[in-house]
Amino acid sequence: MKSIIVIIFGAAALHFSVCAQQVKPTTTNTLKVSDMKTSHLVCPDKVSYVQAGDYSLVQAEIVPELSNLVRIKATQPFDKPTSLTVVCADHIYSFELTYGNDAPITYPIESFESQSAMTFSGKLMPDYVLKELCDQVLNKHKRQFHKRKAEKDGITIGLNSISLKNDALFFELEITNKTNMAYDVESFNFWITDKKKARATNVQEYRILPQCQRNQVQRIPGEETVREVFVMEKMTIPDGRILKIELNEKALGNTGRKLSFNLKNKDILKARKL
Repeated sequence: MKSIIVIIFGAAALHFSVCAQQVKPTTTNTLKVSDMKTSHLVCPDKVSYVQAGDYSLVQAEIVPELSNLVRIKATQPFDKPTSLTVVCADHIYSFELTYGNDAPITYPIESFESQSAMTFSGKLMPDYVLKELCDQVLNKHKRQFHKRKAEKDGITIGLNSISLKNDALFFELEITNKTNMAYDVESFNFWITDKKKARATNVQEYRILPQCQRNQVQRIPGEETVREVFVMEKMTIPDGRILKIELNEKALGNTGRKLSFNLKNKDILKARKL
């Protein structure tokens, strides 16, 4: 059976940053919630961000009258834990939510483990928000595009989906290695280039550098599939031009396999809201 390695990617125009390296896992904090009563997280300062993992199971929101309180309540009993992320006073708190009718009414947030809320090195949004959104793209795992792909010598790369949040575009790629030999990745490249190349000397193209890559892909082992998401600042492509996505293999003597496929402006305009 083929194993699946999950990876995400999104691109933006100027700076490159690896989110997974910037956001380190913390000790698991556990909160118990119930659908019979409402619990509150009490924070020392204004809460700037709240995100529940599954809003069909748990409602979580900042109390409008008191911006340092987070109201949490289960919508129904549930067996499998879900998640909650809260940002307050320049700290990120990550929680695992479980169900139970003996849930406390009040939780002082400072009694839980946290990490510093590092700002994103680009200009789109903070790291913790970007990470949450990338995880949402992966968790949906719904193929939006079926024909935007390339295949060569047992390697296939294709576009799964394009998502949009504010000014950020999230491009989810899937790479499959059908051979027994590992594929060592040299680079992913993104080019705005001419649709028609009548004369090579007339071709005008420029490279777009991803602003964030969820995980760095170094190698695709044999008989495995990798998914990755790059984050890119929102854009449209002028008439007569395309966005070329390129995958290059690291090999001796420039003999590596190179695959590429093209996206049209109409593809980008199909981006789904996160």
